[in-house]
Amino acid sequence: MRNVLHELFDGKLSRDQMEYEKGKAYSRAYDAAVVAEEELLETLTEKQKMIFRVFENSIDEANAILRREDYAAGFQTGARIMMVVLEDKPSEIQQITG
Repeated sequence: MRNVLHELFDGKLSRDQMEYEKGKAYSRAYDAAVVAEEELLETLTEKQKMIFRVFENSIDEANAILRREDYAAGFQTGARIMMVVLEDKPSEIQQITG
């Protein structure tokens, strides 16, 4: 447990650093998005491309905020579950996780 906490603190455990296998659902969706983006950009004027990049950056920023919030919420839920388990009240786990 201590090593996991150290790796987490040091930034060695990051979802962003994970690699995805070709052919898996995420990989297929990402590849399709890349192809669609390339085809779309070919049809846009320079001004439209600039607007698209602003849009894309805004979406990326919003997603990063959501990932951060989800991470914190998940960590808090996990900590609450651990407290219930340590207090030997497993019936409360259902209340926490829904």
